[in-house]
Amino acid sequence: MRKIMFLVLIVCIVIGAQTLFFYRGIYSAPPTNIYDIMDIPIPLHLPTEFVDVHGMGDGTVLIDSSHDNGFKPEELNLLAYRIISRGYSIEYLEANASLEERLANANAYIVISPATAFSSEEVEEIKKFVDNGGRLMLIDDPTRPVPESEDKMNTLSTAFGIVYWNDYLYNLKDNDGNFRYIYLTDFKDNSITKNLNKIVFYIACSISSLEKGLIFTDENTYSSTREVPGRYSPVVLTDSNVLAIGDLTFLTEPYNVFDNNQLISNIADFLTNTYADESTNQ
Repeated sequence: MRKIMFLVLIVCIVIGAQTLFFYRGIYSAPPTNIYDIMDIPIPLHLPTEFVDVHGMGDGTVLIDSSHDNGFKPEELNLLAYRIISRGYSIEYLEANASLEERLANANAYIVISPATAFSSEEVEEIKKFVDNGGRLMLIDDPTRPVPESEDKMNTLSTAFGIVYWNDYLYNLKDNDGNFRYIYLTDFKDNSITKNLNKIVFYIACSISSLEKGLIFTDENTYSSTREVPGRYSPVVLTDSNVLAIGDLTFLTEPYNVFDNNQLISNIADFLTNTYADESTNQ
């Protein structure tokens, strides 16, 4: 009996020592600061009423969907409506369709975030299309989901001297509630930038060449890959009627805020070559 009591005593001493060493009393959590979400300033901009002033024409805008493109047709509803309002029709280029035949009946061609590369034959057909007066719009977006590790826009864009950078632009000083939602107020005079004062791009990439840029960031904007502030351009227009844009979200609702609506209409004018005032067609 004494041995048992002795063993129990030893066990109690060991447990007691461990408890005193590791357990320092009842935990009392520090006070938590409660923030009223109403006190957090979050920019909230809603689309305002917009009157789309435009000319009329007749033609076809062809949209590529043959390269595993990272977009949904409904994301183009605003742009599609503006195009149709100008008298043009919209068609989609499906996989296995003849690019040569479809371009022969089109006035403009739109390519958005392709996930498969353009072949050299396809690039030559598109170059012929542009050389013959066709209008080409390229749109890429850092947020677009693609089946492969990276998209293949540069397999087409570089044929026109345009390079899409694998980055996103951000501004920690002045933004629309998120450092990647950048304001743009620096515009080169052109029909694409007509009547623009301020637009917002939502996670846009930068595009070269800079000398062909139409819309530029301010000195507080950084590239995620270069990490230096600079004058970047997410919108480029070549002399041969090729328009390159580094954001898709601004085309969709409810992101058509500030002068984004005007930009969408200007793009529709470019694609259809229908201008309310021909003096603005540059």
